Amino acid sequence: MTPSLLPTPTHPGPFGHKQRKNFFFPEGFTQFNHGSYGTFPRAVQDNMMKWHNQAEENPDRWVRLDLRPALTQVRSQLASFMNCDKNELALVQNTTVGVNTVLRSLDFQPGDCILQLSTGYVSVDKTVHYICDSHKNVQIVEVPITMPLSDHEIVYQVEKAVQQHLAKNDSSRIRIAMIDWISSVPAVVHPIKALTDMLKSYNILVFIDGAHAIGQVPVDLSYINPDFFITNCHKWLLSVRGSAVLYVPKKYQSGIHPTAIQGDYKTGGFELEFSWNGTMDYSTMLSVEGALEFRKQYGEEAIMHYTHRLAVEGGQLMADILGTNVLTPYEHQVGSMVNVRLPIKDVNHPKIATPDYLIKHLLDKYNLFAPSYLHGGYFWTRVSSQIYLELKDFERLGNVWKEVIAELNSETDRGYDDGTSQ
Repeated sequence: MTPSLLPTPTHPGPFGHKQRKNFFFPEGFTQFNHGSYGTFPRAVQDNMMKWHNQAEENPDRWVRLDLRPALTQVRSQLASFMNCDKNELALVQNTTVGVNTVLRSLDFQPGDCILQLSTGYVSVDKTVHYICDSHKNVQIVEVPITMPLSDHEIVYQVEKAVQQHLAKNDSSRIRIAMIDWISSVPAVVHPIKALTDMLKSYNILVFIDGAHAIGQVPVDLSYINPDFFITNCHKWLLSVRGSAVLYVPKKYQSGIHPTAIQGDYKTGGFELEFSWNGTMDYSTMLSVEGALEFRKQYGEEAIMHYTHRLAVEGGQLMADILGTNVLTPYEHQVGSMVNVRLPIKDVNHPKIATPDYLIKHLLDKYNLFAPSYLHGGYFWTRVSSQIYLELKDFERLGNVWKEVIAELNSETDRGYDDGTSQ
């Protein structure tokens, strides 16, 4: 499909509000936070129920004969989608499980260090801290990142941290680096190939947290060549929640085991160990089949082009309404999520000391939600684009934020004389 024929925000083609019928949204609700938990089309739920019902019709046949081939088929489909070997993939419940699987399997030794960026996801950060707490003399090397930064500046900051560690000339080593492909907050597409190549040139293992990657950006694992990779399928690929895929090259598989050890430990090999997580409902993982079928009718290029352009143009529209700016001036650092600065006068306003007020206020009063967060001294909102949204939705969200912030700023100007001051 030529670029001139691809769907755009002004000519959405099969996308936009006509897609709402394919999802489960009630009338009046608008979803701007696809990035956190995803949502799936009705057709994907139908696919999930196909697997669920097959399991219930004959549980013994399902578990003993049919489950493993079904999982293998989905891994084959994902391997084609991500350009890798199906035997280097394992289906897991989510990115947090995948991160724990690898980090808690590695044999960390005294003097080992784990490099991570300050913008990494909280659950990854906590897992890294757990590894350090549970192993003798394992330390964290944290790279301070404040956006906006160019791709070159991001790579420079990470390499500078590596070189500073090497300059210590002690017995420690950076064993593994945890790197986001697309960070959560702020939502920024990182120069993942350049980061991977640079880190590997220092003999550092690279574990890519691609929680937001598959379905939002093209994933070619043979090209990127990470040591480990994890991505949620239930976010941008549109499968049912509880479906993710972990990439572990064969050279590492003998040392990587599921978080729940079962009867195939050290006897069945990587595939068997990860094909059985105990008695549970595997239909969410298998719904990846339905997600890929749903996407195929439109094409990956069309989906990604539309959601990217909508994020770029919708984010700028919101910034114009609010009189602010989007976080990054580099469009290629925007996938399907955009960060827009909120003109809150006092970032220490007591109502926003925790997320609770804004979450409840946006959902209860306006029947929508977009997360907000503090970064670089400013409040930002992260807005997720998706095939069921249009530019007019971003316009409405911009005006909602304008109204909400006007209330907060009015209280600031009055010195919180409404009773919220101390």
